[in-house]
Amino acid sequence: MQLIFPVLPEDLPAGLLSEVLFPDADDIRGLRFSAQQAQGLDLRGCDVEQCRFVGCRFTQCKLEDFRFSDVLFESCDLSNLRLPDCSFRRVAFCNCKLSGAECSGATFRDVAFQHTIAPYTNFLGGNWKSCLWQSTDFSEAFFAESTFSSMALEDCRLVRADFSRSRLEAVDYRSCDIQSVRWTLSQLKGSTISYEQAVQLVEESGIRVK
Repeated sequence: MQLIFPVLPEDLPAGLLSEVLFPDADDIRGLRFSAQQAQGLDLRGCDVEQCRFVGCRFTQCKLEDFRFSDVLFESCDLSNLRLPDCSFRRVAFCNCKLSGAECSGATFRDVAFQHTIAPYTNFLGGNWKSCLWQSTDFSEAFFAESTFSSMALEDCRLVRADFSRSRLEAVDYRSCDIQSVRWTLSQLKGSTISYEQAVQLVEESGIRVK
């Protein structure tokens, strides 16, 4: 799988969240936001292109139906941020916090989650294609009724994550912690797991291994 990372200019002019995130805003393009906070926003339908967010925090915010393309989130706190029905294309989340975030109905294309903390996130009904999960904690995240294709997973924590009724493809899970994941064995057809993980999955299905 060849992941396409965000395409950004080397030098982006500084921007202020307070000046670009407002009702009826429809286009945010080519800006860098550093160490800023947004609070209490409830916005809908905005295009965010070629932007970099570094050390930013969103508190009690809802950004519905936003379209992110060529965007980098670096060391940002997006915990509990509501992002329903958003689309992400060539987006990277690096060293971020997304605990409890809501991304139900979102679309992800060429998106990377790297060294990110994202337990209890809600990705219900998501559509994922050509994405990378690397050293990220998705413990107890909710991926039910989602579709996945061309995924790469490395050293991720998926403990008690829920993939019920999701369409999974063949993936190598050997470097990941898949303890008590909610899925069926048939969903793992074609995937690669370690011997220890195989024993664990069989025992979790109620079969004794001696």
